[in-house]
Amino acid sequence: MSSQKLHASPAWKAASDDGPEAPASPLTPRRAAAYLPPPNIESPMAAYASLAFLSLLWGSSFLLIKIAARAFDPFGFALARVGVAAAALLIGAGLAGPVWPGRRPGLWVKLAVLSLSGQVIPFLLLGKAAKLASSADMALMMGASPIFVFLAGRFAGSGDRWSLRGAVGLAVGFAGVALALWSPGGQAAAAEHPVAGRAIALAAAFCYAMSALVSGAPTREIGAARAVAASMTLSTILLAGIGLVLGAHPSIDDIRAAPGAPIAAMAALGVLNTALAYYVYFRLIASEGPTFASLNNYLVPLIGVMAGAAALGEPVALTAWGGLALVLAGVALTGSSLRPKA
Repeated sequence: MSSQKLHASPAWKAASDDGPEAPASPLTPRRAAAYLPPPNIESPMAAYASLAFLSLLWGSSFLLIKIAARAFDPFGFALARVGVAAAALLIGAGLAGPVWPGRRPGLWVKLAVLSLSGQVIPFLLLGKAAKLASSADMALMMGASPIFVFLAGRFAGSGDRWSLRGAVGLAVGFAGVALALWSPGGQAAAAEHPVAGRAIALAAAFCYAMSALVSGAPTREIGAARAVAASMTLSTILLAGIGLVLGAHPSIDDIRAAPGAPIAAMAALGVLNTALAYYVYFRLIASEGPTFASLNNYLVPLIGVMAGAAALGEPVALTAWGGLALVLAGVALTGSSLRPKA
């Protein structure tokens, strides 16, 4: 890996010493792109390493979601998750430089859409899915996200270059998700309503896919740290406001009375599996494109199933492992077709 590291440039110092000085006047996204430095992820190996790290974070998150859901209802779960993540991101972004992303209305519209599609709605859905399905079931559904990104990106003009190999890779990966989904392990006794839970988790995967398509522009314009901190803060404000109106927010007494394991799981989920993971994810989208970044959802099922089996004793059928083998083959095929030529 080069000396450039996977971190956000503070404020509009994004126009670094290696590039032209940023103008003082407000920038459109197209003009901003001309002043940004080259992507920080330069080689295929570095890109795949970032993808694997992101997959590890998000794959293990479903175990934490299942544990944290024992003490939180879906709304309280979503609010606590974005609140912890927003606090961590604001502290981290503040240490790196100015946090305020600016006042351009168009930017805030994009951040609001990103907040709803990538955080508020899917976090609520996963909080509900955790009550109905196993952590492995939820993780398996994330494998469908690259399919949604591909299909939506074809209409939205994501800019990804596609080939026959990429299409075959997506088909193989999707077949692996389907095989793992319908395996006997998906009918774990620990899940009360596995089919409903999987359907809700699949809806969350769709939301994540849509957010991947809209996150690139604000990330390139203001940097990953500020984009993810701003969107997560918006999510916290929105959910907290709704909670105040509806009286649905968790009380301090409820949090104090909760067992230690769910609280610890929520803390780790917010700081590591949300704040840190979203930062890496936004950087990957900005440099490699939404479809390549979404391939983490082909690795997430493998990690999620293994974590659930090891920590919670969730059963994993032989057919599920066969499906996951197909998933990994799909990652290799699709990823190799999407990586830009060196």
